[in-house]
Amino acid sequence: MNSKITKIVLALSLVSLTGFSQAVNFNIEGKVNRKHDGRFIKLTYEDAKIKKADSVLVKNGAFKFTGNISSATLAKLNFGNELTGDRIDLFLSAGTVQVSAKDSIHYANIKGTKLAEEHELFAKKLRPTEDKFTGLVNQFRNLPEGPEKKAAVTRFLAGLEVYSQFRKVTIDQFVNEHPSSYVSLYYLDQTAQGRLANYETTYPTFSKLSPEIKATKLGKELEERLLSVKGKLVGENFIDFVSTTPEGTQLSLKEVVSKNKYTLVDFWASWCGPCRKENPYVVKTFNEFKGKGFTVISVSLDEDAAKWKAAIEADGMPWYHVSSLKGWKEPAAALYNVRAIPQNVLVNSEGKVIATNLRAETLYNKVKEVTQ
Repeated sequence: MNSKITKIVLALSLVSLTGFSQAVNFNIEGKVNRKHDGRFIKLTYEDAKIKKADSVLVKNGAFKFTGNISSATLAKLNFGNELTGDRIDLFLSAGTVQVSAKDSIHYANIKGTKLAEEHELFAKKLRPTEDKFTGLVNQFRNLPEGPEKKAAVTRFLAGLEVYSQFRKVTIDQFVNEHPSSYVSLYYLDQTAQGRLANYETTYPTFSKLSPEIKATKLGKELEERLLSVKGKLVGENFIDFVSTTPEGTQLSLKEVVSKNKYTLVDFWASWCGPCRKENPYVVKTFNEFKGKGFTVISVSLDEDAAKWKAAIEADGMPWYHVSSLKGWKEPAAALYNVRAIPQNVLVNSEGKVIATNLRAETLYNKVKEVTQ
């Protein structure tokens, strides 16, 4: 009898997970203020790594989307600009999601599928801080260059750090409270992108997910990625690249490594709040150990040369700097599969990677250890 019950429970679990990893149909039924009649509302989402979009006309305060997706995914509904317009995120999976908004769709009531309702629980926790951060972005977005914009950017960078930390804490808490939710897995996966994804900070949270969620396609992919970066790169040869210095000359990582005992390859950007917060620790470490054969080459994911150079000067970073000014398409970052910053790699004089993701005092202590 117990065996039979176990099989039934397992079968039901597998059925409940089918909407996560196989093609399904979705519906979105919306009710909004009739002031939106005659306006188009846009739906955007990513399916199988392909960005998709659709739009429908609001009639009599109502709209409807139908479609199919290969697996459950996050989507965005918006009136107007995707970044600054009236918008809300929702989770798509098999079934129908009801969206009801008396005024702004940003504060719409989301009901229907289990995943949509679970995502709304997460979104409500994050939304107040996210809204404050968005407000900081909008403060400087259209300001002309000058003292006012500089002050707005400073507030933005401080806000980015607060938002980033709050988002991570919110995700960790949501996983603890909802270990059997695919939404927990989805957002945890978003924090662990790239070859340099941090095993130490992410795997303990991943381990709290239910066996059923870990067994999904995304769950298996995330666990494989985390295990693959556990100690990944350490002991391997560094990957060489050539990029452009602030002075416009070409510089290779190989050239820097050949001249020093230890080289920190640091991926950052002037607009990255967490990066700017880490810079004082890098400066401290550089100043302390530069006489012992330690140096830094910072690879910027900036697009604006002036902002890049200004940040270097403002943060007092007197070491090697390179950038192609291609943002997230920076070739050097692509070689190391960097999808989040700050990230770094410590290389010895033999060209071997000896550590990755060294932050704050951990960086100082590691360099002190190897240079003694």
